[in-house]
Amino acid sequence: MSAPTLDDIDDAMEMQSIPVGYRDTPQDEEEYEETFSDDDDEIDELGMIAPSSSSQPKQKDTALKRHSYSYLTCVTFVGLAAIIIMVELLRGKDGSSSLNARTKAMSDDLSTSSGGTTAGDNLIIEFTVANLRTNSQNCTHIGKMLQCIPQHNNATNKFRIQLHESWAPIGVKRFQALTEANFWDDVRIFRVVPAFVSQFGISSYPDVQKYYDSLGNLKDDKVIGTNKRGTLTFATSGPNTRTTQVFINTADNKFLDKQGFSPIGEVLPAGDGYGGMDVVDEIYNKYGGEPDQGMIKEKGKDYLEEMYPLLSYFVTAEFV
Repeated sequence: MSAPTLDDIDDAMEMQSIPVGYRDTPQDEEEYEETFSDDDDEIDELGMIAPSSSSQPKQKDTALKRHSYSYLTCVTFVGLAAIIIMVELLRGKDGSSSLNARTKAMSDDLSTSSGGTTAGDNLIIEFTVANLRTNSQNCTHIGKMLQCIPQHNNATNKFRIQLHESWAPIGVKRFQALTEANFWDDVRIFRVVPAFVSQFGISSYPDVQKYYDSLGNLKDDKVIGTNKRGTLTFATSGPNTRTTQVFINTADNKFLDKQGFSPIGEVLPAGDGYGGMDVVDEIYNKYGGEPDQGMIKEKGKDYLEEMYPLLSYFVTAEFV
């Protein structure tokens, strides 16, 4: 996969490969099936127990009658209970009048949690970042990782991204689906070139990345927005190759527009309780593009924590 380089900027604003990372789709859908079994035993017809011959004692005849009445009462009760249970199963706890309605409701819930986002919903996402670079004097080691107290103007380690469906509807839908799947949690910003881009989008968990690697690429959106400072764009290695990797432009990189890089959103100005590009600018940049993407995909968090413990990473990414 390809990425723009500083040499390309100096040489005519051309680029080499922005590595894209692994293929991506909404969270794996699990198939839900509800099976209702009808385990009721067949009830044979019961005849009245007739009195025996005159040689049988009268006391025994009375006992047999009592036994018969008790048995019939028990069977009737069991039958009524079975009918009530079946009715409740068919109705469902949610009051559905049929099994089909209940199954449809479950399918609707599943599609909602698997990327079925309604147009216009879930367009603002708040990212919480750990290991911002200017906080080296106020960091505490927790295991192999650093947790730092933000010290920039807004004293926060949060920023928000506004997605724009009108710019890139396909890319926006994918980004929403990844967010719904908690894909961004623990993701490292592994390639940071000052005054150019901050790139991320390889999962810290190899099994997760392998899953997304097995899924198809996105078709390209037309380039409607422009790659100005603060915009969010999917990385690509050519036509129709977008997957999970994205970058935030930390400078005006409008030359990328002509190369097919379609922005999908932008970092919002600072607000109450969150910062803006001032937070993005403090993402740790001393490693440059040194982390090996193949090793991240293969070893994930173990490789990153051992070799690049200061990398900034996302704690959470949530819709607001």
